[in-house]
Amino acid sequence: MTAQPLVSVIVPVYNAESYLDRCMKSLLEQTLSNIEIILIDDGSSDGSGVICERYARQDSRISVFHQPNSGVAAARQRGVDMAQGLFSIHVDPDDWVELTMLDELYAKAIECQADVVICNFVAVYPKKNKLSIQRLGDDLSPKACLNNLLQNKMHGSLCTKLIRTELYRKFDIRFVEGLNYCEDYLVCAKLFLQNIKVAYHDKALYYYDQIVNNNSITRIYTVETLYQRLRFIDELRKVVEGVECVGMADAITSVAIECYKRRALSARQFAEIFAPYKEEFMRSNYKYKYKMVLRMAASGYQTLARMIS
Repeated sequence: MTAQPLVSVIVPVYNAESYLDRCMKSLLEQTLSNIEIILIDDGSSDGSGVICERYARQDSRISVFHQPNSGVAAARQRGVDMAQGLFSIHVDPDDWVELTMLDELYAKAIECQADVVICNFVAVYPKKNKLSIQRLGDDLSPKACLNNLLQNKMHGSLCTKLIRTELYRKFDIRFVEGLNYCEDYLVCAKLFLQNIKVAYHDKALYYYDQIVNNNSITRIYTVETLYQRLRFIDELRKVVEGVECVGMADAITSVAIECYKRRALSARQFAEIFAPYKEEFMRSNYKYKYKMVLRMAASGYQTLARMIS
């Protein structure tokens, strides 16, 4: 009888042929060997599916599932549904990880009897990398973690979080179908509403590539992708409805200001679309808020500046 994998690694793959090998190399050379790697080929139109199958033939720890293109949320969900590991983690195909990542996070989970272990990451840019540290403080209660998430003190990616796999099933936590922006952020928020134990491993183990995949929805700002962000806000409202948390206003304001900074909208469009969120803007302590108010006012958008001041 095959032993249960200690960790399931879920990799949603879409048109990743130019960088998938780099990701897979970092996973196959992990110092923790009792793992499974689940590759979800989400309808790739390049050679990604062939590459996935080649790896599966080379290593019995790898499973490949092909599906029509359904978006990253559906791909992540299928990976979770297939996961057999005691713990699981998501790794995006354009990124890579330290060779000791799974070993270290699993050891921390066992040491602390934790359900979730959070680590830091490195954002990789063309000229200089940036170390991103999760600013969690001493309180690692689920409520504190939720507020840290909403206030951008914690990154919302699942790629920096080792999660006890049974939590998805125990609490019926699923990805929102069709939401392909911050889909993992929502899952984190749902997790932190539960009575779970969280641990923090203060080390950067994940490398988040900001160079190779410039077509990612997280880096494109158009009116079309804006509506994915608005849907994310509405889904987040549902998740935290009735829950006392100080960061909801900051989460909404950060999305709005980012859209404005990227000029995805005219001042009029911005004001019309975000008018229903005026109260959140007014309550927000988001760190860039007042800088943006001054910039908008200086640009002649006094009405808009007043709206979020």
